[in-house]
Amino acid sequence: MSRSNWLLKTTAILMGLAAATPAAASTMWRGDFETGDWSQYSKAQSMAADRLQVVESPVREGRYSLRAEVRQGDDPINASGNRNEFVRFDGASEGTEFYYGWSTLWPSDYPMTPNWQVFMQWHHPGAGGAPPVRFVLGCSAADCGKPMPDTLFLIVNGKTVWTKAPVTAGDWHDFILHIKWSADASTGFVELWYDGELVLPKRYTRTMFSSSDVNYLKMGLYRDEAIQPTAVLYHDGLVQATTLEEALLPGASGGEEVPDNGSPQDPGTPQDPPPNTDGEVSPGDDVAVGTPQEPGIGTEGDFPGNSQVPLIPEEAGDPQEVGGCSSSATSAIPWVSLTGLLMLGSLARYRRRASQRR
Repeated sequence: MSRSNWLLKTTAILMGLAAATPAAASTMWRGDFETGDWSQYSKAQSMAADRLQVVESPVREGRYSLRAEVRQGDDPINASGNRNEFVRFDGASEGTEFYYGWSTLWPSDYPMTPNWQVFMQWHHPGAGGAPPVRFVLGCSAADCGKPMPDTLFLIVNGKTVWTKAPVTAGDWHDFILHIKWSADASTGFVELWYDGELVLPKRYTRTMFSSSDVNYLKMGLYRDEAIQPTAVLYHDGLVQATTLEEALLPGASGGEEVPDNGSPQDPGTPQDPPPNTDGEVSPGDDVAVGTPQEPGIGTEGDFPGNSQVPLIPEEAGDPQEVGGCSSSATSAIPWVSLTGLLMLGSLARYRRRASQRR
């Protein structure tokens, strides 16, 4: 085989490998506030700029964290409960699978009450009803049994799948949620690490109400309007990734994943209740402001359109492009592409020398 033919065939093979090998991008998005502002998020639902502040202390990692404050009566979207939250349209659609890692700090003087306080949630696009996935402090009788002021709950599809008590105020607590989004209980699942330990092995369950939904992330504080004391908590290091390693805080240990043995724990039988059979309000139901609500239940009023403080610009295309997922990681050029370019350069030089010898 002549040298020119060898170069041509080798270059073709390398370029084919490059086309078949996608660039790795395990970090999909960061919401860690290391930009020093709120630009990583899609929009804010806040009464005033002082309710959601990027601060330099306390922090769990990096330079900045989020200080979220809620006072009784804070109702920026004219819905049930009081809230100040950031929203991120993160592409949580049917069949997608992500790891979400973040840290939360409840200060030592945080008001622990027997009322529900949602500090992280993924909401469906409907205007009302409880979100399919939410983390709650204190909870409520309907979802958690007896209310416990210092207890954490993870509620998925109206069911409590994990609890932790007591939560230690004054310390940072690390969360990693591994989730596959699906309206099929035999496909969707959740898995949870808390403070570096695997506390919820993979559990199969519905994580979406409808396969046509695109859920979206809300972080901050959303609580029962009956709570009177002002509350302040902190969030830091939020990341959305496709691997456990990328969701870990620097220097933290996430333990080992439990292998998926193909035996779903929640087979998705007909007994698996739809989202409105446990006392929750169906998406689209009109809920009067001031009516006692379950965690996360109420007229969201934020999708599409809401009444909100224009703290940050809307992302282009939101909410119409909620099915997309942006990446803050820069995709590196595969090494095979670089090698192919070098080979092409060598071939060009070889041809020039051959023509000069003629």
